[in-house]
Amino acid sequence: MTERERLLEEFDDAYFALLMEGVANKEGEQLIALNEMLQDNPEAEVPESVDKRCLETIDRHFAKEQRRIGLRKAGKVLRLAAVIMGISVLLFTSAFALSEDFRVATLNLMLTVTERYTQFDINNSDGNSVQASPKGNQAGSAYFQNAEIGWVPEGFECTESVPDILARFENEQGEYFLVSIVSGHGTMRVDTENPESLEHITVNGYEGLCTVKYGEVSITLADLENDLYIGVDASSGLSVDTTKKIAENILIL
Repeated sequence: MTERERLLEEFDDAYFALLMEGVANKEGEQLIALNEMLQDNPEAEVPESVDKRCLETIDRHFAKEQRRIGLRKAGKVLRLAAVIMGISVLLFTSAFALSEDFRVATLNLMLTVTERYTQFDINNSDGNSVQASPKGNQAGSAYFQNAEIGWVPEGFECTESVPDILARFENEQGEYFLVSIVSGHGTMRVDTENPESLEHITVNGYEGLCTVKYGEVSITLADLENDLYIGVDASSGLSVDTTKKIAENILIL
């Protein structure tokens, strides 16, 4: 680009800017005049009813946002309270009154409920009602020395086994379930944060919880007599009833 071309281009830009400034000034003067005319004309005033409705709409919008924020905060608290209340009520109602033996055993199962999990603790402090090891000397199964898995859904085969701790079963569709049996000397934590469902269950006299989260079923039982935790965890392809049936057919030897 020559010097002349550069100067002509700058001149065109400056000339266009001057023209637009003139247009803006003229438009601005017209808008100011129109605004003054509207202010002096009572008929142009916005009706009070319309103004009131606009303010009410704005207030409703912000009130709704505040309620939504408040409900999100309260929801977490209420969900935790519901878990605590559900576990407390279900664990200590009709079954608790059945017998003295059951009342002693129940008091040996301590539950700690938090926002994220429920913790099982088997209290073995008295040394009378809780045995430290499985009863009997019978031969165990292929997976557990002290337990037998009495029922496996059709099509499932064991794909992984950790002796006396865990057995995993899977079918051709990739559905699976895990059976775990561990000592009750420690604690057991169950994920109860925002479950789809939470149910207190009694299986073969063992107290526990059945939770469903993301479609997956988890059953945790406390065998107070033998001081064991029994767990059955199933993928989303298995129903709650099927998972419960697996748990019901686990025999502690």
